[in-house]
Amino acid sequence: MKKKVAGVVLSTVAMAAGMFAGCGPAKAAEQDYSEQVDLVFYLLGDAPAGLDRVEEEINKILLEKVNATVDFQFSTWTDWTEKYKLELTTGGADLIYTANWNSFGQLAQSGAFMALDDLLDTVSPDFKAMFDSAALDGCRVNGQIMTIPCLWKQYTPNGIEYRADLCEKYDLPEPDSIENLEAYLKGVQENEPGQGLMANDIVGVLGYKYTTRATNSGYGQSVDIATPQQVDDYWFSDDFVEDMKLAKKWADQGFWSRSILSDTSDAGEKYDNGQCVALVFGMNPNKYATRVETFAATHPDWKTAYYTYNEKDGYVWATAPTADATAITRDCKNPERAMKVLELLVTDKELNMLTQYGVAGQDYEETEDGLYKSLNSDFGYEGLNAWSLRNPEYKLPNGEGGKLLQEMFDHYEEVINEKGTPSVDPYSGFNEDYSAYSAEKAAVDDVVNEYLKPLQAGLVEDVDEAVATFREKVTAAGVDVCKEGWAKQWVAFCEENGLK
Repeated sequence: MKKKVAGVVLSTVAMAAGMFAGCGPAKAAEQDYSEQVDLVFYLLGDAPAGLDRVEEEINKILLEKVNATVDFQFSTWTDWTEKYKLELTTGGADLIYTANWNSFGQLAQSGAFMALDDLLDTVSPDFKAMFDSAALDGCRVNGQIMTIPCLWKQYTPNGIEYRADLCEKYDLPEPDSIENLEAYLKGVQENEPGQGLMANDIVGVLGYKYTTRATNSGYGQSVDIATPQQVDDYWFSDDFVEDMKLAKKWADQGFWSRSILSDTSDAGEKYDNGQCVALVFGMNPNKYATRVETFAATHPDWKTAYYTYNEKDGYVWATAPTADATAITRDCKNPERAMKVLELLVTDKELNMLTQYGVAGQDYEETEDGLYKSLNSDFGYEGLNAWSLRNPEYKLPNGEGGKLLQEMFDHYEEVINEKGTPSVDPYSGFNEDYSAYSAEKAAVDDVVNEYLKPLQAGLVEDVDEAVATFREKVTAAGVDVCKEGWAKQWVAFCEENGLK
């Protein structure tokens, strides 16, 4: 049990946030802070060793400002998905980190979180005014804001990371297309026999070919940005057959291991160790910027580079606003105070710096050029894993890698402005509700694992025959029911949001 900071009693006050106010936001309703409120903020991952002392400093400030404390609790990284859902089922948390990669949409549909529109308007209107309206719209489920996005915009356009030093050494092309990637891999293979080439299968490679896709359903449907309400059936198209034949060609040429489907090792670690020379699946600028700094220390003779698939089309919009966000749970007994505390953790500089870096002079210091410098304490960079609380006004880049990352983000913002493309992914607010066809979905997922993945890895003898078998099996599993349910929801989402 953590030792709580002693409470203080404050008179009824209205908190002003004028330093962040936009033009003409609504005035916050007066709040009563006379009774101390103790809140629980649930976060993912492992608690830092220095949690108690940093939490104590945070609570000193919160008690003074709004007569509240926060108990930061963590899932740990062991069985964290189950623990997270259990936390929402059993209650106890007031504020909770949410992410689209952690079932936010499904959980919001099930009523796990509180609608925040009224709270933002009455408790934190100045806080609300700080957000891009598109970002808030991206956090709506059934028309209501269900989580508060991170103020710091991240850009995670898909791309390929590759060894630029090998391009220079062997006069190979930059892998900025499928054709040039093939030439790059062949060149490395010829000059360095036995060198591993790719750690991933064809799924990532197809990022080159389908740069203008708005989304893919889990049932083989795809949507082009130019015609978002037109849902195409990719698994049953000629393109799909052609792509699977490319996968087999590259597998037969030895571009990746024949045991790829049973290989559970981390692709990034393979790249770091020189076991492969290209990463094409799940890559993003954040991973690249971190690796630039790592290579400088561990392999100064290597040079990693990053090519963004979507940049030429201008579709490098900011990460979905639901990627890092904070919700108030449906069981929260003091939602007004929870909202105000959330606002302060984001907008108050002293509080925000504590959540991200710990105690200045004890855990970190800011360098002359505005970078974070660790003092090697028991509370590291972004020690609370409170990624949703990042504030661009106060954020300190973590070394040269962090500086490079911000430069990349600034560049992507320039691309967006130049091309006139959306700054925030307009499709990120879509959340599928598959409760009506969950049985069919489970059956389709099983078929995908058994029949589609070997196709994508090029591990079949006859592509045409394997495609026919996959199509037969996935149809029998009920994919048509899933496709119909998904498409109906998707079109309704597009119509509701004016996406034509």
